[in-house]
Amino acid sequence: MNKRNYYVIAATLFSLILAVVFIGNLIMPDKSFSPQENRILQQWPGVSLSKFMQSRLETKMEDYANDQFMFRNGFIKVKSAYDTTLGALESNGVIRAKDHYLMEDISTPDKKAMNSTIAGLKKFKQRYSKLHMYFLLAPNAANILSDKLPATFRTAGQNAYMDSFFKDVKDCGIHPVDVRTALKDAAKSGTQVYYRTDHHWTTDGAYAAYKAAEKTLGIHDSTKYKSYVVKNDFYGTLYSKSAFTNGLCDQIKLYMPADKSDYIPSVMYYTDTKTKTTEFYEMKNLKKKDAYTVFGGSNHPIYTIKTPVKNSRRLLLVKDSYANCFLPFLTRNYREIVVVDPRYYFGDIKDTISAENITDVMFLYNANTFFTDTSLSMMLND
Repeated sequence: MNKRNYYVIAATLFSLILAVVFIGNLIMPDKSFSPQENRILQQWPGVSLSKFMQSRLETKMEDYANDQFMFRNGFIKVKSAYDTTLGALESNGVIRAKDHYLMEDISTPDKKAMNSTIAGLKKFKQRYSKLHMYFLLAPNAANILSDKLPATFRTAGQNAYMDSFFKDVKDCGIHPVDVRTALKDAAKSGTQVYYRTDHHWTTDGAYAAYKAAEKTLGIHDSTKYKSYVVKNDFYGTLYSKSAFTNGLCDQIKLYMPADKSDYIPSVMYYTDTKTKTTEFYEMKNLKKKDAYTVFGGSNHPIYTIKTPVKNSRRLLLVKDSYANCFLPFLTRNYREIVVVDPRYYFGDIKDTISAENITDVMFLYNANTFFTDTSLSMMLND
């Protein structure tokens, strides 16, 4: 085969691949969520003059093209496998750390987005000055377990970002809830506070944070808990996302009162599905790829939890998925909890506060998600 024919065949094959991908992208429906990366994918942003003038359209269109690209997951796996073969310490935003840990890299806050969020929090507190408000910003594994990072790897300074944010929150009149010391102390004592293959904290880590938050929240839980291992072979989203094979499978634990008489039969009502249940844990989800969804099941925009607790405190919990294994502990302290996930909630939060007679508000996010997500700002500034 002469060189000219070779180039013609190569160009034809390349054109066919591009055509298949292009047609596939047109035909295949958009995906809304990536279980491998545990995040919402960018949807078609729509075209408007305001978005164009604010330079948001180009960014969203680029994100849409990247997120909805046909065979995207396959390409990610191929790239990650290639990186692993070369001995890379980082792949697709995941760090290969010591002691079989995989960790998310630390996210750098977008200053403009953060200013908007802080302005929204300030306005929110001014509007509801009589409500007790708290913000628990949870650190990530690469912060608390920084000693496990590769010696040559440098992450962004999450502690400095958190310190600055806590100061801004306090200036807004909202009580910051800092659980970093509690998590570090628990880790030093041998407690596994983060999963090795997933970006969430473990139930042990969430419980350590809960006990550290009690004083600030004005609660006291004397319940003695017993932990139960319900899964021994959990491989989380960081394992899937990176293709690194050094991550050791994890245990998933549930905490239950050691004394059965301390059990509180709460009732949850999910507005989106119009279903009611007394079960906090979706045990069938332990068989799914993302077994962490045993805590609360799928994502819901808003739901309510009613408890038999004999007080008048009603909590609005605005959260990301770190709250899912933290939430059962809170039910021992509030008559009612209204849970809102701003990523999916498009209602008017003012109506919810009024209708449910809310007395306390708690924001609970992990720092990486909070510093890169704009959904809270959009909800507060709506």
